[in-house]
This record gives sequence, structure tokens and C-alpha cells, in this order.
Amino acid sequence: MKVAGLWRYPVKSMQGESRDSVQVSERGFAGDRQFGVLDAGSGTIVSAKKEGRLLQARALLAGVELTIRLPTGETAMGTGPSVDAALSAWLGRPVHLIEARPEGRGTYQMPADFEDDDSEPVEWQGPRGSFADSSPVHLLTTASLRAMAAERPDLQWAVARFRPNVLIETAGEECIEQGWLGRRLSVGEVELEVRRPCSRCVMTTRVQPGGIERQLDVLRHLNAAHGTNLGVLARVVRGGTIAAGQPVDVHAG
Repeated sequence: MKVAGLWRYPVKSMQGESRDSVQVSERGFAGDRQFGVLDAGSGTIVSAKKEGRLLQARALLAGVELTIRLPTGETAMGTGPSVDAALSAWLGRPVHLIEARPEGRGTYQMPADFEDDDSEPVEWQGPRGSFADSSPVHLLTTASLRAMAAERPDLQWAVARFRPNVLIETAGEECIEQGWLGRRLSVGEVELEVRRPCSRCVMTTRVQPGGIERQLDVLRHLNAAHGTNLGVLARVVRGGTIAAGQPVDVHAG
């Protein structure tokens, strides 16, 4: 097995960037979910679980310099009043782009019914230090994507729909990573412990750039056939650098 792809998402719920290599710490990938869009009215961090338009924007980090490309064609740089104004005008309500604090925690909302965006929202808090939903690293295998495509070839199972940090190239057509729960993965100098399955939500049904369509049946199928899960979530046992093409070894926890 080897690393087939690496991604980080500098602004929560926006499109991110593919990386050849990335630094990893206990908080996850450097720069991943480092920023969030704060709704001035509710005090929550806006997520594409509730505001799908966020997926139409792209966030990039060059060193510490943040660039946001909006679907309007506008480019916003860094943080501050001009960026807040651009995001507020685009989303149609007052928002502020903020950076995660080491001890801060984001509060998020999603519709209780993934088929009805106007259903009563469910609210929760994420971990400290980033705007990730729960765990710092999200892993997905090519075998799982092939398995889903074999089960439902009528649907789009593009890796971008599921937004992993690491795509691992594996043989076969089964959800092999579900057998890694409680085990550890070595990727170069980095060691990860697989903690739990990645429970999927309305995000997987959203429209995304590159021709990814609104497909409620993606989540309906995962709910019915796979207990809502696809991919796994991990914590960082030992940090370092992960690079594309590196071998991945699985061993006992």
C-alpha cells in the first residue's frame, strides 16, 4: 500500500489543495482547517453541512499567506475587514473569517434530516485547536471507492466528494480500512492510530466543482449498506512529514 494523494483544507468546508508532502503534528496536517467562517448572528462556524455554497470556494496556503478564490471570480487575501466584506456579500449575511486558537473550539450545525436543509439543526463542538469536525486525520482507500462504484455504478464516487486528508492506494474492492480500527499505520516517520469509522453526512451529497452533482443516493446507500461509514478517522501518535508515494504499513496498536 502507498499514499496515492494528500489534501489539506485551509478554510473549513471550502475546497482545499493537493500536496506532494505535508507536515503532520498532533493537531493534524499543517494548515488543515486552520480558518473558519464565523456566522456573526449565530456564533457558529459555517459548514457546508448547512451552507453548501462554501464548497464552491477554494482556499490555498502559501507559507502563512491565505488566498480564497470565490465563485464570483473575486480573490480575497488573508484575513481582516476586506475579506469579511467579500465573504459577507457572497453569502448574503455578516460573517468573519477567523483563525483557530490553540485552546479554542468551533461550534457547528447541520440539518437533522440530510434530505431537508431546512430541518431542525443539530449542533456540536469540535476539537480544540482547529476547525475539524472531530479527528485530526481522515483516511480513505482506493479499494473502498472501487467497492462503492461496484455496488452503485450509477453514482459518482469521486475522491473529492469525501474530502480525505490521505488517499491510500490498496488492492481489491472492499472497505479494507474498516479492519484497521485500533491498529496503527506507519507512513514514513509518521505514525497514526485508527480510532473509528468516518460517519458520513449531508456533505457527501453536495454539488462540488469539477462536475460533482447533488446526489442524495450517495448517503442513502452508505446509510443502508454501510452503517453510514466510509473511510476512517485517526489520531497522530508520532508527527513528521508525509509524502505522496510513500509506503503505508499497518501493524497492531
